[in-house]
Amino acid sequence: MPDIVPNWHPAAVHFPIALVFTATLLLLAARILPGTQAAGVAGRLLLPLAAFSALVAAGFGWQAFATVEHDAAGHVVMLRHRDWALGATAALVLLAGWDLARQRRGYPVHAGLPAALLVVSGAFAVTGWLGGEMVYRHAVGVIRPAPAPLPPALAQPQATPEAAAPANEAVPAESGKVHIHRDGSRHSH
Repeated sequence: MPDIVPNWHPAAVHFPIALVFTATLLLLAARILPGTQAAGVAGRLLLPLAAFSALVAAGFGWQAFATVEHDAAGHVVMLRHRDWALGATAALVLLAGWDLARQRRGYPVHAGLPAALLVVSGAFAVTGWLGGEMVYRHAVGVIRPAPAPLPPALAQPQATPEAAAPANEAVPAESGKVHIHRDGSRHSH
């Protein structure tokens, strides 16, 4: 797999989210609004596809869970994300299988299915939120780019070790360049 795509989970995960939300909205519309039976048919068609895509995303997620680099804080969020994802996927697969069995027997949409899917959609929303937390707050599963150099107008001049040291403190001869923090504090390494 190319380095730019360390795993396929991020590419696959958006399908079950979109499909479960769409199936839920279509089934709710068919339940609430008269004359929208086509929406119910479409929702029932999307439900097994949503379940299948959730299984694929969970499989890729399991592979990512075992291979992506992360720190301790990212690991905690990763565990919560995994637990929510497995629970949401299991619930979706069960609901889709149950509804598929009902369809094969010629039964209409069960009155409780849209409400149950609303709960499952909420679980997928929490799962997605935790996935976003992992990526955007803890940089789990992303390749960190090298920091961009500051434009010359913003760059601070490099000070010599002697200039960075307070008057009463000597800078060791083996020290390297002075390290300047954003807040202006300086020290040598």
